[in-house]
Amino acid sequence: MNDNNISLNIPEGKHPVETGKYLIATNEIDRLCYIVSNWIENRFPGAIIYGRPRLGKTRAISYLLKVLPEELNENIPFFHIRCRSYKSSRENSFFEDLLNGVGHSLASEGRPSEKRERLKNFLIFESEKSKQNKIVFFIDDAQKLKDMEYDWLMDVYNELDEHSIILTTILVGHEELINQRKRFIKKKELQIIGRFMSDSYLFSGLKNLDDFKTLVEEYDTGTEFPLNSQISYTKFFFRDDFAPNFMLSNYAEDIFNEFRIVQIEKGLPVEKEIPMQYAVLTIEFILKKYGFKGERLNGLSKQHIRMAIMSSGYIQSELVLIDLD
Repeated sequence: MNDNNISLNIPEGKHPVETGKYLIATNEIDRLCYIVSNWIENRFPGAIIYGRPRLGKTRAISYLLKVLPEELNENIPFFHIRCRSYKSSRENSFFEDLLNGVGHSLASEGRPSEKRERLKNFLIFESEKSKQNKIVFFIDDAQKLKDMEYDWLMDVYNELDEHSIILTTILVGHEELINQRKRFIKKKELQIIGRFMSDSYLFSGLKNLDDFKTLVEEYDTGTEFPLNSQISYTKFFFRDDFAPNFMLSNYAEDIFNEFRIVQIEKGLPVEKEIPMQYAVLTIEFILKKYGFKGERLNGLSKQHIRMAIMSSGYIQSELVLIDLD
């Protein structure tokens, strides 16, 4: 199948690299998948995934939702629920958000007590339909949860437990989650710790050259667009007609080293993890700016890579975080 013919059938700006709507496996996501699988298989009631912003935690959850059913070989109902910010806890808003998170069509109707009952009945139905006695909640931005909301979550857990359904709640958020856990321990709120914070995992960005190699190799050989075309993201943008045998993996070490050099030059902590967001933006810049839609290069210099890193917003973001510290 001819690469150029395929490209002509794709509307401008609709490639996943251009829309940002794609998922990429990394070493850290593989580690997280192993940990979360163990939590679910061992029937943990709840645990924490935490880390600083822009490391890719939300995308990691989306990836887990895609691969965990096959990994566990079980038809467990998984739900991705996002916390919203409120000045105070409101039972009505809380259960409406949960209903929205599980995809219920009548999330906004009725009183709080009716929404509670609707959520319980929906989860029981999903459990029976799946022929599993497990439900898994991934609650994103969980550092926004207030104390009363943990009590309401505990009610959901207990009501499902009465029907012999195990609810595993995985809280995902910033490092503030660990501080909340310490506060609950200090207050001896052991029921909250036991239900929702029985274990924790520190989610990291890209730490070393091997992490970068794994990431860029996914663009080279682990992706495909259009479907069934056998054309990876790298090969789509770096066509054989001007860049034969071009592979991002040939530049993994250069990309990693340039990030480290930039850290030193800008006074950032050396050996600090690179947030996934900025590594991905750097790679996307390379593909779009230097590939067939841009300068049509057949190779990359260190200056090209540096420009991609600087265009990602990495430096500005890291300097802001240093100022906040």
